[in-house]
Amino acid sequence: MLRLDERVRAIEDLAPACRCFADIGCDHGRLGAQMLLSGRAQRVWFTDISAPSIEKARVLIRKLGLSDRAVFRVGDGARALDQPPDAAAIAGMGAANIADILRAGAQNLGDAQLILQPNLEEDELRGFLQGAGYAILRERVVRAGGRWYVLLLAQRGAMRLSEAERVAGTASMRADAQAYEGYARFRIRVAKKALERARQGRDGAGEAVARSSGRWEGAIRGGG
Repeated sequence: MLRLDERVRAIEDLAPACRCFADIGCDHGRLGAQMLLSGRAQRVWFTDISAPSIEKARVLIRKLGLSDRAVFRVGDGARALDQPPDAAAIAGMGAANIADILRAGAQNLGDAQLILQPNLEEDELRGFLQGAGYAILRERVVRAGGRWYVLLLAQRGAMRLSEAERVAGTASMRADAQAYEGYARFRIRVAKKALERARQGRDGAGEAVARSSGRWEGAIRGGG
């Protein structure tokens, strides 16, 4: 089995077992490789806008003897897919980039279940999903490499989030109470620092950051 950090392992755990899985923006290819090794996917499409990244993934899959179950494509997001997968992961980038990929590749993705891991602004991604006709099925928060990460499992469907849910996450995110408490404390510390910077005028973008962080603090203290 591959050595995976907690972030990648959590993405795999959140992914449904499927016939065809797409690792969009695959980089090194470890996620898709693990999906094949574990039997959670029968076939994996590896896509990345970077040809060197695709080559890294190709080398890994060849070493593992899995080449007959893998397809590699250099291209922009989901538009590199020739057919809709059953499930797809888009991880390790900002919420705006993920939203752009979903918007531009909607036809290529079809009704695939989506495992999304934004590095920033997960509240904006939740809002996009609601407006674009996706429903969040489950959320998780994990810590890896000294950082907190939010993961979302979504699929086509209607969803209406409260403001607290949009900002601080849906109820499923609290299933691991210990992890969520750690994440909440981190976000509240961020909120307090942003508010302090804004009040002292030390941060040119501090006012906007403070408003966003302050909403998160209010949402989590209000219980979501």
